[in-house]
Amino acid sequence: MIMKKIIHWLPNIITLLNLFFGCISIILLQKQYCIESFMFNLFSIFFDYIDGLLSRFIKNENQFGKELDSMADLISFGFYPSIIVFMLFQTNTMYAWCAFLILICSSLRLARCNLYQNKYNYGLKTPINALFFSSLYVIIFMSNNNTGFMNKVIILSNIQILIMIFLSCYLLISKIHMFSLKFKGKSWKKNNGRYIFIFISIIFLLTLHLIAIPCMILLYIIYSIFYQFYPKKIHYKENTDLCN
Repeated sequence: MIMKKIIHWLPNIITLLNLFFGCISIILLQKQYCIESFMFNLFSIFFDYIDGLLSRFIKNENQFGKELDSMADLISFGFYPSIIVFMLFQTNTMYAWCAFLILICSSLRLARCNLYQNKYNYGLKTPINALFFSSLYVIIFMSNNNTGFMNKVIILSNIQILIMIFLSCYLLISKIHMFSLKFKGKSWKKNNGRYIFIFISIIFLLTLHLIAIPCMILLYIIYSIFYQFYPKKIHYKENTDLCN
């Protein structure tokens, strides 16, 4: 009985680890430990993936777990990128408060996910959105602190940051079907888009290193928009991942 209870609660414990590491990443970010904060947020993304995978494996998907997962995601992937964007503003202007629109739109997305569950498979997922901003912030931090990472100092204007905020918010709550990376067999015909995306991503990783992460996410978004209008669309309904 004890073992069954442990197995039953294991996905929820992993979800709480997602929340725990998300809180640590926020604290480290405020203390200017940018790289460490990024690493802890990667742990949050990892545990967010594992909890859903494990719950499906042990056939223990329930409403309590889904609600808990959304609450953890709101902190790790909603509040966290909002804090990052708030810190990106060069001056303490009223525009900086627009950063928390990301948190608001993330909460709207997560609420819709819980309401419609696996039927809601469109829009940009919150972990991907958080990964974009966290990797971008690390790149800017390393370039501005003369770490030898880049020769050029990166400075984003307030207008550029505002544009990124509104695009992020739109993608989070949009009805754009995101490109599915789940392979349908091994044939080129059924998976050509996925093979091309992976090939380009590998080139990005080998040549751009850390800069490859935001570039890959932008490529993923462009791919998804392209497949909205491509006549031979992939079947997004096959994507049964827990919506977040």
